[in-house]
Amino acid sequence: MADLSYEDYKQRISIQQLLIDAGYVQNKRDGLRYPSFVMLDRDGRRIRGNKFIVTQNGNCCFQPPAQKSYNIISFIKEHPDLFIDYSPGMNLDHLVNKVCSRLLNAPCEEKVKDIKSEDQSLKPFNINDYSIRSFDGRDRDSQKMFYPYFKHRGIDLTTQFAFRHHILLASKKSTSQSGTYYRNLSFPLVIPGKEGVTVGFEERGRMRKDGESAYKGKAAGSNGSEGLWIASPNDTKLDEAKHVYLFESAYDAMAYFQLRHREVKDLRDGVFVSTGGTPTLKQMDGVISHAPKATFHLCFDNDVAGKQFVANFEGLVKTLKPDSEVAKKFLDTPGNIEIDDDKAEAFSKLPEAVKKQYFSAFRLSEEYATAYLNPEDKQTLGDERDKAYTTFYKMVNDCIVKVTREIPIDGYKDWNEQLLNESKSLKKPVGSDIDGDGSIEIEESNEEKRHYRR
Repeated sequence: MADLSYEDYKQRISIQQLLIDAGYVQNKRDGLRYPSFVMLDRDGRRIRGNKFIVTQNGNCCFQPPAQKSYNIISFIKEHPDLFIDYSPGMNLDHLVNKVCSRLLNAPCEEKVKDIKSEDQSLKPFNINDYSIRSFDGRDRDSQKMFYPYFKHRGIDLTTQFAFRHHILLASKKSTSQSGTYYRNLSFPLVIPGKEGVTVGFEERGRMRKDGESAYKGKAAGSNGSEGLWIASPNDTKLDEAKHVYLFESAYDAMAYFQLRHREVKDLRDGVFVSTGGTPTLKQMDGVISHAPKATFHLCFDNDVAGKQFVANFEGLVKTLKPDSEVAKKFLDTPGNIEIDDDKAEAFSKLPEAVKKQYFSAFRLSEEYATAYLNPEDKQTLGDERDKAYTTFYKMVNDCIVKVTREIPIDGYKDWNEQLLNESKSLKKPVGSDIDGDGSIEIEESNEEKRHYRR
């Protein structure tokens, strides 16, 4: 078969075929004019919020309440994990060819040699290849330049200011013959433990004038397998973080902060991490290994892929931190404990320092039980015993990797969807085009005004 273009694929494959291949089933309770497809769980029940409605004569679909429309090409690229042809790190254009060729029962020329050659010649990311503009909290003109990238996401000026040290506008000359320059909102990627070196960008473009989705991806040469966007409003370091929030995109991280920052007291001290797409094992390994004091909040999308990412993370915790599961067995016994037969095997697997602390506490407990002392001295001995057990429990607790799952309310797929829905109730978005002529007037809250006076 002759080589097929994307236009050929869109003419020959319907969005319904693609949805079925991705694991969705038609919801026959909805009408035929706008058919809908839903995902079912293992028990055959609908998964709330995981529904696509087909439009444009079967050429596109969207996932309510968001109005973003997908054709077969954009659907594959935005949901690669739904297809059996996908493997982590795979070129998404290559994935489109594989999926569409399979659906058309046509052989797909892999051209492995050409792809390999292209990868080898790819120049490593170098931030010096870009012209950089930062978000300056004291410069209104600087802030206005960021406005077009956040307007359609509902992310306000307060949130932009909170993450001002972790967002950039990066420009680079196009490699095409036109030689034009392009600019993207860029979220710098770093490797945990090597935060001083930028190894790539998670990139987002401006929304197109025709309403089509903006570009999203990673800068050429980025280390996407290890690099992460790591940001904190109060510049908390990853190795000192008490709370780490993980997302699939930096936009979702900022949306979550905006939704929660007034109700969660210590959120500004948290560390926000974006994987920039499908989380890799190296990315998750880096976060787990370099945040020993943290509770990990898994804020991945509320869809099938997001649930798989949670399972992957929890599985990696068990591999990297085997002490965690063992230590949990000692937190369900209040007060002074004895290592009986049920706990002996688990106790043997605890770190040596933790076992040593237990024996110190146990000796004090034995001494207290048999000592003939005056009341004051016995009280002192009892206090020492209790303090030793308290230290033991703290050391046990420190062994445990704490993981919690957070999802948007009301079945939204991601945090930005929830933010946009809540923003609809606002009369005028922060940073709005008042006159419709492209001029920007940025509204400020009292909190924002305090920021700019600093």
